[in-house]
Amino acid sequence: MAEIKAIIFDLGRVLVDVKFNQQTAKFFGVDTDHPEDAAKILDAAFNNELFRKLNRGEISSYDFYEAFSRDFNLNLSYQRFVDYWVDVFAPIPGMEDLFWQVKKRYPVGLLSDTDELHWNYCREKFPFIKSVEKPTLSFEIGALKPDKKCYLKAAENVGFAPEVCLFIDDREVNVQGAKKAGMQAVLFEGVEKLKGDFKKLGIEV
Repeated sequence: MAEIKAIIFDLGRVLVDVKFNQQTAKFFGVDTDHPEDAAKILDAAFNNELFRKLNRGEISSYDFYEAFSRDFNLNLSYQRFVDYWVDVFAPIPGMEDLFWQVKKRYPVGLLSDTDELHWNYCREKFPFIKSVEKPTLSFEIGALKPDKKCYLKAAENVGFAPEVCLFIDDREVNVQGAKKAGMQAVLFEGVEKLKGDFKKLGIEV
């Protein structure tokens, strides 16, 4: 196994947490004390082609707002929609500190399936994310993980061959996609677990 030269992070549920049930409650008035109801609505609202088009950059944020509002009978101004849409991110305890420790020793990249509204919000709310010089964002490259194009572009943006890049993601399908593209990859299951994975891979932080 090649020595790791660069580390590439996913964004949501790796660098920062995502609280979609909170978002679902705001949009649809769902009681988050009943997570099974929220989960059903969440799946219908966000696991569909409209959402994927937004994340591939194929439609504008405003066009997404209009279509989303029409499909789910929402009566919100665009600004109120945006306020709800972006207010889903929270810190993961210990993650920012670990990120900075990694960045002191390795070039750091970012590969995320995201949209322009979420990305701009995260950069403002979590300034450490701004330190990634060439992030690889689905809405800019027109592709979603686990498309091989995503991983190759992320490796290019961090300046190393895929074989010496380590990718960290919270979804197994994306971890496997990275490996198929030639990267080394680990599943994110918490900060302490990631520290252990780093140690096994010879990454000193």
